[in-house]
Parts: sequence; structure tokens; C-alpha cells
Amino acid sequence: MSVSPISTYSAVQSTLNDVSKVVANLQQEQEQVSSGNASQDFSGMSSQVQQYLSLDAVLSKTDQYLNNNKIIETRINSTSSALSGIVSSATDLQNLISQRRTGVANSAAFGIQLQGIFQQLAGQLNTSIDNHFLFSGSKVNTPAIDASVFPTIQVSGVPDKGYYLGNSKDLIASPQDNVSVAYNVPGDSLGFQNIIAGLATAKDGDATNSDIKLKNAYDLVQKGIQQVINAQATVNGNKVLFSTSDTYLQNSKLYYQGIQQSIGNTDLVSVSTQVATNQGILQAAFSVYAKISALRLSDYLK
Repeated sequence: MSVSPISTYSAVQSTLNDVSKVVANLQQEQEQVSSGNASQDFSGMSSQVQQYLSLDAVLSKTDQYLNNNKIIETRINSTSSALSGIVSSATDLQNLISQRRTGVANSAAFGIQLQGIFQQLAGQLNTSIDNHFLFSGSKVNTPAIDASVFPTIQVSGVPDKGYYLGNSKDLIASPQDNVSVAYNVPGDSLGFQNIIAGLATAKDGDATNSDIKLKNAYDLVQKGIQQVINAQATVNGNKVLFSTSDTYLQNSKLYYQGIQQSIGNTDLVSVSTQVATNQGILQAAFSVYAKISALRLSDYLK
């Protein structure tokens, strides 16, 4: 029986084409198994590319929220700590005024002690994080108060904000989508005004030896302390809000990462099975090619 050289050539070419296709498929499948990715680029994702990219954008936005929240939470924590210090300093001021009124405190040292408490309050109101002054409203590059000038008020016993160097604007942050919160406490808030007015009135009462003014100073400080405590409660509520948002964002991030990985990752069981199948096909194709290639010239003449 004779063998057609043309048919043999066609068989060889067909076999080589089959081998090339199987080798290409096998190489891609082995890359999927080794990398864990269904595709080395977007071409292998077909219609899921847009969904993958959309999830990528969502994850990027989530990370941005988490990074921003970390900055804001540092400021909120520092604000809360400063407010605790202000309450403590104002309580010391209240006790000092009470002692002055009852004659327990040394009147000669009273003015010096007032100056010391003012320095404490000024330092607390001028708290800053990375050159961002916490109590200056939106004028974050400006201290809230001039620590070198003891405060005065225009009308004795009447609070005003003549001491204040910042502004009254709120700083707004968004811990997550559709949530906005004013997280700062401006230094001209009523609690601070009352404490500073109490400080100035106490100095005036001491200078004029007026118990009425000293009592007024005591009452102003007492009122201011409660207002600062209320402000701190709001700040601490914001701490909880941001913490809750962080938990939500972290959980959302894990969820969206899972979806994205299900799109981009390889089904190892399925692909491994296909690898084994293609290896069998490749082995068979090589066997056929070897048999065809082994034909000699004399085989064509039979």
C-alpha cells in the first residue's frame, strides 16, 4: 500500500497546528495555576472587566476614607484630651476664686496664680497636630489665643470673644458616603468665652477687692465648665461615629475584595483538570506526529 506524500504532509501540518494550540492553552492554564489569577491581563476577563474595574474604584475610595479618617480621628482624640485639660484648669480656677473669696488663698499671690492658670488654658486652647491648630476654626495655621496677653473683657462680667484669634467656622469631614460631621470645637465657643470671662473678672475682682465680681467670676467659670463638658460629649460622640464608620469600611473592603478575587482568581480544581486533559492530548498528538515523521521514502513507494 502506497502512502500519499501530500496526505502525509497535511497530516503533519494538521498535527503541528493541533500541538501549537494545545501548547498555548496548556501554557495559559499553567500560568493560572501558578499565579492564582484567571488572566494575566483584562483580555481574559471578557465581560467582567467593567465589574472588576468598578470594584477597584470602590476599594480605592474605601482606602481613601480610611486614611482620611485616621487623620481626623487623631485630631478628635487630641481635641478631647485638650478639653479634659481645660476642664481641669477651669476647675482649678474655680477653686482658687473660692479660696480668694473665703480668705483661704493668699491675696498677694492670687494674681500670679491667675496668670499661671491662664498660661495653662492658653496652651490647651493652642493645641496643634502637625501645625494644625485644633481650636482656631478654619484658621488652622493661627493659634486660638495670644498666650502673651492676659485676656480682658469690654464689660465686666459679660463674656466676649476679644481674646480669640481664630474664626467660628466648622470643619466638616465625611467618614463615609452620605455622612458629614462637624468635628472641631472653635475657640470662641460659649464654654471658652465664659471661662476666659471668669478669668478676667476674677482679676478685676481681686484688684478692686470686690466679692460681687469674684462671685460673678466663679459663676462664669462654673457655667463654662459645664458647657465645655457638653462640647466634649459631642466630640466623644464623633469618636464613636468615626470608629463605627471605620468598622463598616473595613467590612465593606473585605466583602468587595472577595467579589473582586472571585472574578480575577483561578478555579484551581477546574483548571488543574483541564491541564491534565491537555497534557494527555498533547502527548497523543506528539505520538501521532512521531509515527508520521518516522515514515521513510520507501513507505511512499509501496
